[in-house]
Amino acid sequence: MTNPRLLESTSPYLQAHADNPVDWYPWNDEALSRAREEDRPILLSIGYAACHWCHVMARESFSDPEIAAVMNRYFINIKVDREERPDLDKTFQTAHALLNQRGGGWPLTAFLNPDDLTPFFIGTYFPSTPRFGMPGFADLLDRVHGVYREKRDQTREQGMAVHRALSAPPPGSDAVPPVSVADAARARLEGALDDEHGGLGGAPKFPQLPMLDFLLDEAAGRGDDGHGPLDHAVAALLDGGLFDHLDGGIFRYCVDADWSIPHFEKMLVDNAQLPDTLSRFAFLGAESDDRRIVIESLVERSIDHFLERMRLADGTFAASLDADTQGEEGATYLWTPDEVRGVLETAGLNAETIDGFVAEYGLDRPANFEGKWHLAAARRAQCVGEVRPLAEPVRHALLAHRDTRPQPKRDDKSLLGLNALLATGLLRAGNRFGRDDWVSKGFDLLDRLVPADTAVADLPTGHLGGRPSVPAFLDDLALLLEAQSEAFYRVPEAERLARIEEIIGTITERFADASGAFRLSHAGHAAPVAGLVVFTDDAQPAGNAVLADTLTRLGYTLGRTDWLGLAEAIFKAAAGSIERAPQAHTRLLSALRRFHQPGTVVVIKAREMTGWQTAIATLRRRGMTVVASGSDDLLPDKPLPDTGAGLAYICRGTACLPPESDPERLLLQFD
Repeated sequence: MTNPRLLESTSPYLQAHADNPVDWYPWNDEALSRAREEDRPILLSIGYAACHWCHVMARESFSDPEIAAVMNRYFINIKVDREERPDLDKTFQTAHALLNQRGGGWPLTAFLNPDDLTPFFIGTYFPSTPRFGMPGFADLLDRVHGVYREKRDQTREQGMAVHRALSAPPPGSDAVPPVSVADAARARLEGALDDEHGGLGGAPKFPQLPMLDFLLDEAAGRGDDGHGPLDHAVAALLDGGLFDHLDGGIFRYCVDADWSIPHFEKMLVDNAQLPDTLSRFAFLGAESDDRRIVIESLVERSIDHFLERMRLADGTFAASLDADTQGEEGATYLWTPDEVRGVLETAGLNAETIDGFVAEYGLDRPANFEGKWHLAAARRAQCVGEVRPLAEPVRHALLAHRDTRPQPKRDDKSLLGLNALLATGLLRAGNRFGRDDWVSKGFDLLDRLVPADTAVADLPTGHLGGRPSVPAFLDDLALLLEAQSEAFYRVPEAERLARIEEIIGTITERFADASGAFRLSHAGHAAPVAGLVVFTDDAQPAGNAVLADTLTRLGYTLGRTDWLGLAEAIFKAAAGSIERAPQAHTRLLSALRRFHQPGTVVVIKAREMTGWQTAIATLRRRGMTVVASGSDDLLPDKPLPDTGAGLAYICRGTACLPPESDPERLLLQFD
């Protein structure tokens, strides 16, 4: 019997569980009230649509009538999509770490006291029967039920201890942390770079894009050209099995240390950041034609192919592609050598080309995934300049054939924060490569996210087919602010600045915390830890970090000391958290360095910009903030000259050099 509570959800992940025999609820007042009234603990299951092990647990346990009967007898069962409720996910993932002294993951399985929603037992995936050194889920349910009935005081005491820990973040400071904490984090992360295989840490291997961005920022600040382990780290993302060599984009992570076999889900959270990260590296240090050509080709492939596959009818982008196809992990992406040869021969490619591809991608070696082959370069590049993007005739033929296979399901919910993150990436990559088509895509996406007649305060965290989900979270609005600021730097308009001010106003009104930082959620979200303040990054940078960084850049660019003050308060509030684990705060530390050591901003005021275009493009390619305006109303402290070709104001922080009237002399100041 179909569960109407889940079927009406704005989450495809919840909808997929509507036919379970489990009496699921979404997280809502009805479920929480029933748990209290019936004095039954809550079984909270958190996952997302593309998660392989979420599907496994659903098939093994949640579809089993006998296990479901135990769940329905003893518990109020709540299913949550982590992408729609990041506040709940962050709360209970942190609780998992506190209770188990290790990281969690998905599916997350938590048991909560019904009266105060505190967790007293948390795990991740549990098999239906005992294996992998874990208890069977049915046995676990009986044991948890027994503990709740027989040891109520202990469950409440443990739950409250977790709640106190979550509600009491590390202490802040009266002073902004020194920039030396960024040096300490850089040293730790550089020590974690894998010299043998590239990337950070060991298996499983994640792209770690926020950490990689931090290392790129640090290298740029030192005038480093990015050779060595950093170059190897970026090459590893592009040359092995993490990157989809046919369609572009990256998978969520690789299960092995040498980047051969991924977990096959593709997430917008990773691919939204990819254009910015890769283009940042392309122009790091002395310009390298090989590096730029390789990266532009692969970013273009990701934007023009994979991301177009993710585009929704309203012009925004879907959240993910599933890891499984018809219940089989990675089935869409796997090959046999005979199949590859047949496809390429049918496409008319010669034997030399086919043999070269087979050898280059290891199809003449033993199978690398359950008797089949996932495409990864057999000989891995040690630097980006050595990466060889797949030749177009081979790529086109294989992708056309792959597209005839059954395809993984797509999670069609549109998430505000991740789409804003993508808009930022398109704008920045477009600026660096001089790709006006990417810039146009970024503007189009951003303006679809926030139509002119929509108030920021009314924005949901996402929607499915036009139906909104819960109100936007801090991270959503922080990422939206960043995207709007990038758009303003590119085209400085009064309307865009007004929207920026509206976003900042909404954040300060709804999310302000007594610490000076900002809470992840507000009262309208009914979160169990309403005051949760997060500074650490995960797959995406933390909202407080993005906010501090964006306010710092805007504050220095526009002379807004009030916005600099908001950023300063975040740094002070985060001092204790940074001190405890600086390497977990990479985006916040990049912002901290920009706060202490502001970047150069070039403001060009001219009635006619034609003569300045080369200078503008050159400086943007180098990652510099350039604001070019023909208006007297914007940045009035940098006046528009009445005569002449215009003036360029070169500023760093609160200090500016005498204005420059000649575009060529302007560029000479940066050589």
